[in-house]
Amino acid sequence: MNMRLGRRSFGLLVAVGLAASSAIAADKVSELFNQANALATQRSWDAAITQYKEVVRLSPAFPEAHYNLGLALQASGDLNGAIDEYRQAIRLKPGFFEAQNSLGQALARSGQVDTGIAELRDLIKVKPDFADAHYNLANALAAKGDLDSAIASFRDALRLRPDSVPAQNNLANALRSQGKTAEAVAEYREAIRLGSPQAYLHFNLANALADGGKFNDAIEQYGLALKLDPNDAETHNNLAVAQAAAGNLDKAADEYRQAIKLLPGLVRAHYNLGLLLDRKGDHNAAIGEFSEAIRLQSDYAAAHFSLARALERTGKRQAALAHFRTSWELDPQNANSLSEYERLLKTSKQTAPSATPAN
Repeated sequence: MNMRLGRRSFGLLVAVGLAASSAIAADKVSELFNQANALATQRSWDAAITQYKEVVRLSPAFPEAHYNLGLALQASGDLNGAIDEYRQAIRLKPGFFEAQNSLGQALARSGQVDTGIAELRDLIKVKPDFADAHYNLANALAAKGDLDSAIASFRDALRLRPDSVPAQNNLANALRSQGKTAEAVAEYREAIRLGSPQAYLHFNLANALADGGKFNDAIEQYGLALKLDPNDAETHNNLAVAQAAAGNLDKAADEYRQAIKLLPGLVRAHYNLGLLLDRKGDHNAAIGEFSEAIRLQSDYAAAHFSLARALERTGKRQAALAHFRTSWELDPQNANSLSEYERLLKTSKQTAPSATPAN
């Protein structure tokens, strides 16, 4: 399901009362720490990490420096390094709630979902009014697939911080995942009302509207998303799907082509354009798009099936047989692939192979 998550902003801590062997050393550590914070604020992660590491080398008992180093490591993608730093910060400063919150989040994102959930629940027991902890717990629960609990935690986060756009958006995502389209649409609209214009909010709302068959409304929201981020290939692809569903086939084709221009490796756009071209009767052009989708993703069973149909329509029966068979081998549960293969095989007066697909 195509959804985008809301993210919290990067929150550094500024320390006071540094401990060091001399005033000169404390001044040096403070200067380096401030420089590292400035680099992190600019999202210059590698440089910030280098500076933070120098700070903790000079002042290893500096919990805020370990915490900020953890944030920078997490932002750069080093979740294990971040987890180590958060734990060090907590060891140095028991009751360091921000570090415990970030630790729970990082554990969940690293795949240790249950451990992260336990960490966040322990934190909430001690500090039940910590909105970010409820938010991170909700995201971890959603990642685990416990959507009912996730929704309850998102609502707890919003009760404590009613203007949280990420929590509002992610609540809507969870509701959409449960198939509660109307509720999701209402929550996405509230997220848009609360925040400054952001493309991902309009994108998510558009997807939910399309789920409910409101394609013209979805087209409007995709358009608003593209005004904010005109080079997003996924949005062009989804807009094309909505245009096609609304019967605007030429506009849909234009949007698929724009998606492919922006991101040539977007398999779905090639496949969807192929379906549209086949629908319009341009079977040769459809064959080209299905073939490109398969070149990019050779195990795409649906693309093999659709390619086989287009090939048969252009008289290429032997090639069609091969792709019907490949589609069936890739997805043995798809009865259509097998029945189409057997139908074409029979009309081609060939002998059917074993009814068990190859491994």
